[in-house]
Amino acid sequence: MAEDKFPDPVDIHVGRRLRMRRKDLGHSQQALADALGLTFQQVQKYEGGSNRISASKLHAAAMFLKTPVAFFFEGLEDPEGVDNTAADLANEMASFWSLPGGPDLARAYAAIESAGMRKHLMDLARAIAGQE
Repeated sequence: MAEDKFPDPVDIHVGRRLRMRRKDLGHSQQALADALGLTFQQVQKYEGGSNRISASKLHAAAMFLKTPVAFFFEGLEDPEGVDNTAADLANEMASFWSLPGGPDLARAYAAIESAGMRKHLMDLARAIAGQE
């Protein structure tokens, strides 16, 4: 790192959260390094924020530390005007796919070649659900 460069505050935050979770579980830096295929010095740099942790290593760390990836970002400010539409839709789809018959219904719907028939089925489903 050049003398005039400072670690990004987000990298520092993620590193602190990584250290906190590792210590909470009683793992050494060496144990985390071994799980990630790194040296313990690299883990030190991640935890100090002087080196950025890649998405793949962050995911691997989350798996090893048995925590959601989002844990490392908790406490950071969200951007103004954040659009949660995609996240909300993904959550709805996950709920649908976890319903008994949900995946089968989605596959059957996708297999209907006629756009008109798909519309009729959608109208029927909305009527049954009371969303006419």
